[in-house]
Amino acid sequence: MKPDTINKFVQELRRRRVFRGIVVYGASVLVLFEAATNLAQVFGRDSAPPWFLWLLGIGFIVSLWFSWVYDITPGGIRKTEPESEKQVPIPKKEVRIYQTTTFVSVILIIGLVSYNIIDHNNAKQIKALDKSIAVLPYDDPSLSPSQARIYEFVGQELTSSLWKIEDYRVIPWDECRKYVRRNKNFAQVGEELRVCILVQWAPYETEVNKHLSIELISAQDADLIWSDTYPIKGSWAEEVRRLSNKISKRITRKLRTYLTPYERALLGEERVSAQASLYASLGNAYTQDAWTQSVTGRLDDDGQTNAYTDSISFDRAIKFYTDAIKEDPSFAEAYANRAKAKLMGIRARFYDNSVLDESREDIEMAFSLEEDLPEAHISMGFYYFYGIRKYKLATVHFEKANELRPNSTEYQFYLSKIYSALGKWREVLVLSDKVFESNTQNALYYTNLGIAYQYLKEFSKADQSQDRAVRLMPQWYAPYINKAHCQLLRGEIAEARASLVDGIENSAKNFNRFLAEINLYDGNIVRAAQQIEFASDQERKDLQESPGDAHLIKAKIYKHAGHADPARENYRLAAAYYENRLEMDPKDYYAHSRLGLAYAGLGNKQQAIENGQQALDLGMENYSATEFPFLLYDMALTYTICNEYKSALNTLEELMAIHSLFTLDFIKIDPDLKPLLNQPGFQDLNP
Repeated sequence: MKPDTINKFVQELRRRRVFRGIVVYGASVLVLFEAATNLAQVFGRDSAPPWFLWLLGIGFIVSLWFSWVYDITPGGIRKTEPESEKQVPIPKKEVRIYQTTTFVSVILIIGLVSYNIIDHNNAKQIKALDKSIAVLPYDDPSLSPSQARIYEFVGQELTSSLWKIEDYRVIPWDECRKYVRRNKNFAQVGEELRVCILVQWAPYETEVNKHLSIELISAQDADLIWSDTYPIKGSWAEEVRRLSNKISKRITRKLRTYLTPYERALLGEERVSAQASLYASLGNAYTQDAWTQSVTGRLDDDGQTNAYTDSISFDRAIKFYTDAIKEDPSFAEAYANRAKAKLMGIRARFYDNSVLDESREDIEMAFSLEEDLPEAHISMGFYYFYGIRKYKLATVHFEKANELRPNSTEYQFYLSKIYSALGKWREVLVLSDKVFESNTQNALYYTNLGIAYQYLKEFSKADQSQDRAVRLMPQWYAPYINKAHCQLLRGEIAEARASLVDGIENSAKNFNRFLAEINLYDGNIVRAAQQIEFASDQERKDLQESPGDAHLIKAKIYKHAGHADPARENYRLAAAYYENRLEMDPKDYYAHSRLGLAYAGLGNKQQAIENGQQALDLGMENYSATEFPFLLYDMALTYTICNEYKSALNTLEELMAIHSLFTLDFIKIDPDLKPLLNQPGFQDLNP
């Protein structure tokens, strides 16, 4: 084609205003496409359907043909005449109308295009947000504990509803419910909870009306993404159950999230009654509070410490789960969590093993109602872990729960605990790092993580974990004790003493027994003997130490201080305690191990070694990588006290070959093992 021909064709396109038609159609398409996309998101789709795009493509071809054949003029739509035709004059009035409507149309198009560009940018910003969400607790100090727990149902229902959306990483309600905001801004809250999006809610009640306000906030820049207020016409339980799914759908639209048909079905599903859910929510709250109280010794609502018959107790939690089951006998999660409360009660020494059978029945009922219920797998894991010490079977259920809920920090923590018992240290490291870097505010997690890192010889992370627990609960003594104990086992006596002193100052506890032990390892025997006299039963309970363990450490200190009679008396009391435990459970390997030490102190060499060896045999039958090293260390002590130095060195060599909390530095400062330091072969021990 000749250049002159192309030029004439372009001029003809201009004359027929085809280019203008393309521009106008393009702007209109942009508006239509954005409008269709927004409408599609209302119905749960990410973008406009494919058939709509085909229509827009066909419309482009039609618009080209229309622009070539016809022209929109002040006098109306007319067929475009050839260039040689004489132009018909158009009245001025029609020209003015045409100019006005054209100007208004251009302004509207520019406005719509600008709006859609801005909205598109906002959408891009929202889509770029990390979809990590925390539902904040409602903080009102004027509420009574019972009122606060009723309102907690709002937070739990919102969290449970958002949890059904796979694209979101939602912080479990158990980790958010005790979060204290104080005067922190949203950026600080988001950083502490490790989330980008916060859901803030507040109930309002007057004599006449009840309302629930909801705010969706970007933690990064404190921008309000969306807010609304909902009237509560009936009971809080009924209305919150109805509203939680509706609110979750609104949140997904605001966050430009595509809901799969399965997720939409889940959000519309009401599996149990609202009242049953409320009872279960209260059961969850009381279980968590009773567990926290049992571990930390913190005061309950009535100012009592460890008084399990008061308002905070496992018994009360179990009562609410039972009420939930009565309300809805098909409530699988209530059965599972009732069993979990009993099993946690066993671990807290509130219940004995007599509740194991009924716990198993509840778990089996939960599985019969819902085969792949994560809570049922967790409860069965607790049954095997805390109940009957079948660690490999516990692993199966904890792994299944993690598979079903891969983003649950709680489940990752439980699995790391069981992997520690099995000695799967690579897996422990992976899970521990996930929990450590996640959005948890649970001080109990961090104290246990610190010990796990200690086993892994990740000492900096071990100390950081305990320090983080201290920041979360500065008045709780356990992180200080755990850190001091781990430092002592690394041979860091001065650091252990400093950590313990910090704990005494911040927790208002008196740990004379532990300070006495530190003085013993530091060589200050006289001071150790004096300080152990001031150790109380409460200190022993705080250290979660049995009376037998307390007698053994006293005997050890008195022996090295040269107080033979008190030492022998404490060895005798320790032996009597562990003999009694073995009468109740002959396979208690820990009791055999400690009894061996007591017999060694009393000079009963044969019985001492027999019990120590029996402890190792029983420990191997049901091996725990976290407990077996302590049996080996006790055996080495027993051999040394019985002057069997070669056997003691062989046992220590075995200990050094496995992951444990013990180090060669600690072995060198233990006065019971001092006779080994100059023995042939000691220098060959390698950590």
